[in-house]
Amino acid sequence: MRKIAVLAPLAGTLLLAACSTEKPFVLSDYRYHQRGIVQACYSEEKGSVEDATQLAENICKEFDRTAKLQLLQPYQCSWSAPVMATYSCVPRPGENPAPILLHNAPMRHDTPLPPF
Repeated sequence: MRKIAVLAPLAGTLLLAACSTEKPFVLSDYRYHQRGIVQACYSEEKGSVEDATQLAENICKEFDRTAKLQLLQPYQCSWSAPVMATYSCVPRPGENPAPILLHNAPMRHDTPLPPF
């Protein structure tokens, strides 16, 4: 019985340590993407700013643009992926892509975005 009392907190600590970080993920939604803004979250333990940049590049590619890092903010996302990287989707050097067209299809419960 005494061994269980000693091992239970240790097992709980190991379980939390195994789940303490998560892969980088995109925090922003399609409304921000239509404005050329992508927010990605990552943990410095399990990912890097390069991983977040790759996620942003995949989204900006849909608009024929590339991701440019604008801001890094620690402790803005979940506790397991605390760093938020904010990107702007900008044209590649020497290219003039078409403007990003708004789809104007928000959900009823979506709150409007603030103006630029």
